[in-house]
Amino acid sequence: MQNAQSTKSIWTRLSALAIICLLALSVPTRSIAAEKLTSEQVAALVPQLFKLHLKQRDMDVPFMKELLKLYLDHLDPAKSFIIKEEADKMINLPDAELRRLAERSLNADFSHFSTLLRNFLDVNIKRDSDLYANLEKRSDEIKALIKDKKTAATADPVPKDTPKPEGEKKAVNTEAVAEDEDEDKIKWTERPGTHAERETRLLKACAALYRVNKSYLSDVESMKLSLQTMREERDKWLKVKVEEETPKLFLKSFMMAMDPHTVYFDAEEDEEFADKLKASFAGIGVQIRPCPLGAQVEEVIKGGPSERSGKFARGDQIVAVDDFVLAGLTINKIVRRIKGEKGTEVTLRVIKRETNSTETIKLKRDTINLAEMRVKGKKFETPAGTIGMVSVQTFYQGVHRDVKERIKELSKDKPLAGIVLDLRDNHGGYLEEAVELTGLFIAGGPVVGEKDGSNHIMWKDDPDNGMLFSGPMVVLTNQFSASASEIVAGTLKDYGRAVIVGPHQTFGKGTVQRVIPLNNLNLPGEIKITTHQYFLADGGSVQLKGVEPDVVIKGPKLFAEMLERNSENAIPYTKIKGKLDHNAPDVVRWSDYKIKNLSMLQAKSKARVEANQEYKDAFDPKKRKAKFEAKEKEEEAKRNDPNAPPPLPDKDKKDETDYHAEEAVAVLQDMTATWPTLEKQAAK
Repeated sequence: MQNAQSTKSIWTRLSALAIICLLALSVPTRSIAAEKLTSEQVAALVPQLFKLHLKQRDMDVPFMKELLKLYLDHLDPAKSFIIKEEADKMINLPDAELRRLAERSLNADFSHFSTLLRNFLDVNIKRDSDLYANLEKRSDEIKALIKDKKTAATADPVPKDTPKPEGEKKAVNTEAVAEDEDEDKIKWTERPGTHAERETRLLKACAALYRVNKSYLSDVESMKLSLQTMREERDKWLKVKVEEETPKLFLKSFMMAMDPHTVYFDAEEDEEFADKLKASFAGIGVQIRPCPLGAQVEEVIKGGPSERSGKFARGDQIVAVDDFVLAGLTINKIVRRIKGEKGTEVTLRVIKRETNSTETIKLKRDTINLAEMRVKGKKFETPAGTIGMVSVQTFYQGVHRDVKERIKELSKDKPLAGIVLDLRDNHGGYLEEAVELTGLFIAGGPVVGEKDGSNHIMWKDDPDNGMLFSGPMVVLTNQFSASASEIVAGTLKDYGRAVIVGPHQTFGKGTVQRVIPLNNLNLPGEIKITTHQYFLADGGSVQLKGVEPDVVIKGPKLFAEMLERNSENAIPYTKIKGKLDHNAPDVVRWSDYKIKNLSMLQAKSKARVEANQEYKDAFDPKKRKAKFEAKEKEEEAKRNDPNAPPPLPDKDKKDETDYHAEEAVAVLQDMTATWPTLEKQAAK
């Protein structure tokens, strides 16, 4: 019986994989996909998606209840419009009603979801018209909130959305979190209990945005952009057509009900997601951030058209593209207008920061190579020799080649005494790139195993192109190192090849997704669906558990609610038999080194941090707050001067000390003292 069930399961998976091939590889009947989804199209897709997914779930009562909850979350992701009592009535339906909803959904009847959306627009959105229209009148009240002792004022606010790997949500700077958030008395991840609480949340969210915007805009512009941002979340619903929006919202909710990383991207989101995993694009070569009139230049990219023209500087504001005014547009829409085909001309209207004058600048778009931005190299001259640090932002196609190139550049003048591979805030990307990158530092062997829903396991080995660097190595991680980052860190830890340094466990995402364009079915966008779970060389999984650092260093508070283990519908942790050869000469040498020296490295790091008062103060919430308030007082006069230029962008200010990078380098120095003995053993 078990064999029969196993055979059936295998054939089910083969059938599903055949669907993948048809979706991904077949010749489309039309070159351009339809712009809108229909209920019939979504209902036809649902059974196939169930088959493709790792968990192979069904449209049962628990699934439908989760789908309803996520549908409300898509309507109100910031929990700004729906109070808890209202949400509970919409989600906690009798089982019989949930079963009927499931049956109707499979038959393309989404009328219940259309009703939910229509009520949301007619009741929840409309009732806040006066509140949002009069936000300017409450500017002083909003500003006062950032000076309130009960309001977090030490750093950037905690984002509304839990960060997810591979670009699903915005990245988070873990050095900038609101440490005294508990004093705020607002549980941002829960729905407000009353309408008064909703109003308080809105004002405090405005205050948090205002404080962040002041880091690069004038006082007036900061408030204007803050209120504009808050209105965007509401105003987007004013143009929604219920019958067109319902199938898309249903599909988005359905996908996420299977697991946190199974997602439907509409055409707009599809382009944004794809860009994050590309090594280059055609544009003008500037990094931008929002401002009330459009976009402010944060950085001019080296070698791009903007730098070559000599007409752009940090702080300049782009207010129009090809005579299209940008004020009020989201940053993603602005980016799409600036980008285009290589060689095409674009006309930009720019307000210069230095002169406050308006200039019209014409440029030809060119290929912008993102390698230098996404893979950065830095040297540290130490008594132990030159230590190189390579920071990897994301695992795009070809990233392993750029890492290799950066290491060669760092060691051009003399060999490196050690390497720090910085994977902090790296949310992942292509699994194959993680395998290639790991292979730069090991002599050969398994890197990662993938298991599908039929428990079939396929191992990916180091391509064995030779070890680029064989010296001492540290991998620097944090809470938001995820997915492909965890494969690299976890595998190098399994091999004993590197010492992992960081303040907390990594994110804990141990699943693999396949991206499938839907244009071959004449549907807009694409799906990203979890089809496999991955395992490290020794058989363990990072799913939910993450990678624990060998040397734990002081850092910001761990936000446990932002880890994979606290995500709804997360795939459970499992373990398999590993493929790592523990008797391989390199594995024996590296593992033996860590066994003999790790306690020494831990003790020295702990003593060093305890003796460094500045380091400890940097992660002390009260002292960070005092420092922030002192800085605010010092700059108050400048912000109140209407004729003064806006503050410089963050990157033009004096960089704060990167204590984690410095400690990683110090750990590496400790390693070099004993590493030569290891090399002599290898020579023998």
